[in-house]
Amino acid sequence: MPRIPYVDPEAMAPEVKAVLQTRRSPGGRIFQMMANAGKATAGYLGFGAALRQNLAIDILIYEITVVRVGILSNCAYVIRQHEAFLRRNGYPEEKILALRTRIDSAVFSEAERAALKLVDEVVLNVRASDETFAEAQRHYGPEALMHIVLTVGQYMMTCRVAETFDVELEPPKEG
Repeated sequence: MPRIPYVDPEAMAPEVKAVLQTRRSPGGRIFQMMANAGKATAGYLGFGAALRQNLAIDILIYEITVVRVGILSNCAYVIRQHEAFLRRNGYPEEKILALRTRIDSAVFSEAERAALKLVDEVVLNVRASDETFAEAQRHYGPEALMHIVLTVGQYMMTCRVAETFDVELEPPKEG
C-alpha cells in the first residue's frame, strides 16, 4: 500500500496529462504517484520523455542502464517494468539474469560491459574512474555518454520515489 495516495488521472493538471501521453504506459502507478509533485511533475517527466525520444544510445543500452540502476537501488518496480520491456524486445534471458550479478560476463558485448561498468561507478561512486570512462569512450561519443549518465540520474530519482512512497508493482501484462 502506498504511503500517500496516487493522483486520480482525472484530477491531474493538463500539463502533467500532456507529458504522460508521451509515455509508453501513461497510466502507470509511478506516474500517478509522481503527479503528487504538482507543477514539478511535468518538468521531471518531460525531461525523461525528451531524453528517451532523442536517445543517442541504442534503446537496449538505455533499458539495461535503467535495469542496472534499479538493481543497484533495490527497486523492484523499476526492475520489473524494464526487464519486461527487455523481454518483449527479444533481449536474451541470460543477459537479463547477468544484469543482477555479473556485468563483466562474456554474455555482454564489450560496449554493453563498458556502459554497465560506467553505470555502476556513477551510481556507487558518483564519478566514474578514468579507466572506466576511457573504456566507455571507446564505444560511445560525447552525446551518448551524456545520455547514459543522464539516464542513471533520472532513474536513481525514479527508484527513490518508487521505494520511498511504496509504489505498488503493476499487474503483469498478458501475453
